[in-house]
Amino acid sequence: MEEKKVFMNEKNIATFVCPKCQKMKTADVSEYKDIDRAVRVKCRCSCRHSYSVLLERRKYYRKMTDLPGVYLFEGEYRTPMTVKDLSRNGLKFELKGKRHLMVGDTLFVEFPLDDGKKTFIRKEIVIKMVTGRLIGAEFCDIMPGNPVDKAIGFYLIPGREKK
Repeated sequence: MEEKKVFMNEKNIATFVCPKCQKMKTADVSEYKDIDRAVRVKCRCSCRHSYSVLLERRKYYRKMTDLPGVYLFEGEYRTPMTVKDLSRNGLKFELKGKRHLMVGDTLFVEFPLDDGKKTFIRKEIVIKMVTGRLIGAEFCDIMPGNPVDKAIGFYLIPGREKK
């Protein structure tokens, strides 16, 4: 069974849903907000079912993906990559080969979403994390009215799967 995630909101409140009876309960989880590791919380519902969840402290939902794409760094040719996850404010991608990208580098990424329209995404990013071949990056500009940003937001709605 896939581990369920529960997201904290900006007021450090999380909503827990019992996987057995679907009852919802909200709780203040501010005691966990500054912990620098994964936080798993054990829950016990009024129906007596016990379950555990991963408490997600990210600002935005992150969707796991496997999208082929390319990145462009300093005017070089298109270098293959795979987008491993995507959120409203950034992405994680995996390099296909060795490349010396560093935190603070700015580059462009291009990839199609696997939605019904195969929406083409081209965004400027700044690298925030490098772990081997995995690169974590933030989008340089996010404008809610921008069609690309709207497409990403729509794509990220939980439960919307490719058709």
